[in-house]
Amino acid sequence: MDKLLRAEIAGEVKRILIDILEGSKEQWVSGDELGKHICCFTPNWLKMYGRSLPRTRAIVTCKDGSSHQTGFIYPLHKIKRMVANNQVKYLKIE
Repeated sequence: MDKLLRAEIAGEVKRILIDILEGSKEQWVSGDELGKHICCFTPNWLKMYGRSLPRTRAIVTCKDGSSHQTGFIYPLHKIKRMVANNQVKYLKIE
């Protein structure tokens, strides 16, 4: 097996693992739980800069037009990969 083929196979395996972990196996966690896994993301940091991370929340709109929302949840595997790849050094607030 030559180097090029080996690199292609390794790249494909890495892509598949990322697809699995950040797809159906993704773990969505609260800000408190995220801080337990990645201790630099404290509640205060998330309050000030959490919007620079990937996150979402559930929002329900009632028949009367009022809406209710949950707190934010964060994709744990994706953020761990961002830390491992040094992507957290280049976060921006849009």
